[in-house]
Amino acid sequence: MVKAVAIKLLTLAAIAAALWLAPAPLSWVLAGVALAAGLGVIGWAVFNVNSGIWARTLWRGDGDDKRVALTFDDGPDPVFTPKILRVLADKKVPAAFFCVGQRVEQNPELAKQIHDQGHLVGNHSFHHGMWINFSLHRTLRREIDRCNAAVAAAAGITPALYRPPHGFKNPALGDVLRERGMAVIGWQVRGFDAVVNDAARITTRVVDGARPGGVITLHDGAGLQGSPDRSATVAALPVIIDGLRARGFRFVRLDELLAIRAYK
Repeated sequence: MVKAVAIKLLTLAAIAAALWLAPAPLSWVLAGVALAAGLGVIGWAVFNVNSGIWARTLWRGDGDDKRVALTFDDGPDPVFTPKILRVLADKKVPAAFFCVGQRVEQNPELAKQIHDQGHLVGNHSFHHGMWINFSLHRTLRREIDRCNAAVAAAAGITPALYRPPHGFKNPALGDVLRERGMAVIGWQVRGFDAVVNDAARITTRVVDGARPGGVITLHDGAGLQGSPDRSATVAALPVIIDGLRARGFRFVRLDELLAIRAYK
């Protein structure tokens, strides 16, 4: 929260200086500019998925190495996660799954299967509520801790990596993650498959948009403010893998790409 307070104080100081030092109506113009700049910085820090102002955020590895990491959000889903896992097994590709705690509790065997097959399991909050990213410390602690507890009960590991729903962050989240010793994972390119049910469009976006060291985001879980069907993701996944390999990319697990620890 210290950074948020500092930004607000600097904004107020700039407004006060404009009103005090500049003649009207220029003073009002300058004060408005200072206010807009302060709000712009705060808005960018909240809504830019890769902003590191509030919390340590990682979203790409070494750009000189043509490696990428696949990540999946919103599972485990009893319909679509097994299909995703079969494609990954067939293609011999590791991935990271940012799981929703409530769904882990409902499908513990799937969370364990993800881990047992060598994939990374991360924290994607317990409920994936629409307004979670605008919550304060108490709610965020509960969401993160309950998800970690669900993963630990199902798979025997405690995630050290967190992906906020929708990628938004606030100052309170940064405080909680520092307390928990966790980092945020953003992305370099995403398929928008939570809302796009067109395998060709998903494939084109990811294959054309991926860059060396990039973190790629797709979804294995349906619903949760997105569409109820991930069939397009399942259909697109093998084509994405083949397309990126044709471009010379190699798939590695997220923690290897970013050189970080996955679990506490």
